[in-house]
Amino acid sequence: MNRPVLVRRGLTALAVAAVAAVVAGPAWATFSVLSTNASGVAGVGVLGTPVVTTSGVTATSVTFTIAPPTSGPTPTAYRVARTAPTAAASVCTVTGSTGACTDTQPVAGRTNTYAVYAALSGSTWESPAPLPVTVTVPSADTTAPVTTASASPAANAAGWNRSSVTVTLSATDASGISGTYYTTDGSTPTTGSTAFTAPFTVSTSTTVRYFSVDTVGNAEAPRSLAVKVDTVAPTGAVTAPASAAVVSGTVTVSGTSADTGGSGVASVQPQVQQGSGDWSDLGGAITTGASTWSTSWVTTGLADGAFTLRAIVTDVAGSTTTTATRSVTVQNGLVVTAPSTAVAGTAFAVTIRTLTSVTGSQPITVTGLDSSPNGTAPTVPTSATFTAGVATISVTPTKAGAQTVTVRTTVDSRQGTSGSVVVAPKAQGQLYFTSCS
Repeated sequence: MNRPVLVRRGLTALAVAAVAAVVAGPAWATFSVLSTNASGVAGVGVLGTPVVTTSGVTATSVTFTIAPPTSGPTPTAYRVARTAPTAAASVCTVTGSTGACTDTQPVAGRTNTYAVYAALSGSTWESPAPLPVTVTVPSADTTAPVTTASASPAANAAGWNRSSVTVTLSATDASGISGTYYTTDGSTPTTGSTAFTAPFTVSTSTTVRYFSVDTVGNAEAPRSLAVKVDTVAPTGAVTAPASAAVVSGTVTVSGTSADTGGSGVASVQPQVQQGSGDWSDLGGAITTGASTWSTSWVTTGLADGAFTLRAIVTDVAGSTTTTATRSVTVQNGLVVTAPSTAVAGTAFAVTIRTLTSVTGSQPITVTGLDSSPNGTAPTVPTSATFTAGVATISVTPTKAGAQTVTVRTTVDSRQGTSGSVVVAPKAQGQLYFTSCS
């Protein structure tokens, strides 16, 4: 190595010997020789390590403030080298015994290691033991990751599923994802929580909370996904009218509904079937969500006969249940029953059936039986006494031949006609009338 040496004229052998001794020394040694005669004086000094502080550490800047060593010669310059993670022989320099310089290209998001050397101006001498400096440089990425959660199958419009749900978490970040963590009990997740590695199944209603951390340590605030699962079908029943009831006019159809799966009852759709025909909706769906429900069924205009009632109960999750059926008889007219045969002049019984709610004496009109040729009218009552909707009256025909008995209630204009009654002439010795051609 070249070592600059200054030798004045007139050096004595002693001085030259001192020069030789210094030149043979280490490269960081300095020396001086002051002599004007044979009695010269030689001095040797060693450069020390400088005093360094760092400041202004960002993803794009590390500033070094450098002061001279506490002992030894005073440096006239300094060089800062980066040794890791990416080596650079000189990231910045200082001229003078003290000053500051900045590394404008540190390795962001990593620990940077530097070596700070002291130097003498005009030479290549530097301190043999540079000061090591370690600086943690923040990442240029200061934005937290963004994690999204998706559930399959997707919830319905009300936010409910009627089967177990598979949850998938997906995170994005400029510097990459270090990990995604979640809980399924609504608690706040931490890096100690379950790490997401694959889609997972949720079978009951709960809140999934989750977050991600990127490779430089940025963590997002926990996010939430409400998962609502109701795998239990609702229940319900038709409770009115009574089974086997005889109904007419406007009938109240009512029942109960419930849901134990958590989502609640969304709607009840009553339905009716005439005979063995198709089912049809009885009014619109009832959407109150209450435990009881009712609707009106207008039977006026329907043919008398057998009908069946039921209801379709739907919960908020979309599961449905069909209730047990209930059979009733629609009877808007009267049911009039008479014997198939009779004898003129002899009374016979006629049974009248109407609603079971009808009781007591009711005014009626009886027609259908013919008068005799001489104008004798049949004997018929003008009222009937009902018990639970049933009454029996007595009528006496006066003319032979096939006839019917029609009964009409005065109060509510219900009417019914019997089947054909064949009236025979009176027995011999009795006076009777028959039709003549």
